[in-house]
Amino acid sequence: MEIERVQEIASLSNLKGTIPSEFIIFENEQATTTTTIHGAVLEVPVIDLCNPDDQSLVASISEASKSWGIFQVVNHGIPNEHISELQKVGKEFFELPQEEKEVIAKPIGYEGVEGYGTKLQKEVEGKKGWVDHLFHRVWPPSAVNYHYWPKNPPSYRFHFSFIVCVFNACSIR
Repeated sequence: MEIERVQEIASLSNLKGTIPSEFIIFENEQATTTTTIHGAVLEVPVIDLCNPDDQSLVASISEASKSWGIFQVVNHGIPNEHISELQKVGKEFFELPQEEKEVIAKPIGYEGVEGYGTKLQKEVEGKKGWVDHLFHRVWPPSAVNYHYWPKNPPSYRFHFSFIVCVFNACSIR
């Protein structure tokens, strides 16, 4: 069973000069940039890793995870230049030929999160949100499985290994 990937759809769209209608969400159909509930502006919780109070830090992460499911981390020690490099090698990975990405693809039926894959986000009124993604663990070190880390672009593993080192350093406090 062959899995249809987003890159294939994008390539066909380029050849045909159009995007399939089920992937086009017009501006008036898109969610606004700020979300509100009964007039209140919602803000993603911010977790400051420089917080010297470990109990407060853990409580903040726990609360943000329970109430939001996401949070923004600040003062994490990762230089902006390195974040830019991570974004660059991530983009380079997704621009590789499909065959190269399939080398680290999730096997069909695999229930884990790691690996290259495709996910159809929920459909809203017949419109599809479809993404190709690459997930791999960086923490704890015992859970890192380099099988799912791409060898191309060559600098990918170097830059993401730096993140592993930062996480290791943060855990020593």
